[in-house]
Amino acid sequence: MKKIILLYFLLINPSNAFHDTDVSEKDIAMLGGVYTQMIVYSQMCSDDQYYSQVINRLNESPRFLRYTQEMEHLNERQQLAWERGDLGASAVIESGGTDCETMASVIWEWFGSN
Repeated sequence: MKKIILLYFLLINPSNAFHDTDVSEKDIAMLGGVYTQMIVYSQMCSDDQYYSQVINRLNESPRFLRYTQEMEHLNERQQLAWERGDLGASAVIESGGTDCETMASVIWEWFGSN
C-alpha cells in the first residue's frame, strides 16, 4: 500500500512548475537521484530499520509534496538534468556503492525536515 501511495505522489500529482520558479539544474539533477533512491528504497529496503520512519515522513514533508507537484512540468533542459541525476544514482546503486541505510539517510536529508 505504501508503494502505491509513493508512486501516486511521484507520478500523478499535478501542480506548479519548476520552470516557473528559480530552481537550478543542479538541484533538479540531485532530485532525480534522490527520487531514484526513493523508488529503489521502497522496493528493496522494506526490512530496513528506518523504512517506516522515512516513508511516513514523506507523506508529511512539505518539501516532498512541493517537488512532487512540480516535477511534471520540467522544461527540456531540466528534464535532461533530471535524467542525468537518475542515471547517476542508478549507476551507484547497481555497482553496490550504496545500501539501504545510506539511501535512508539521503532521503531523510532531503525530505525529513521542513
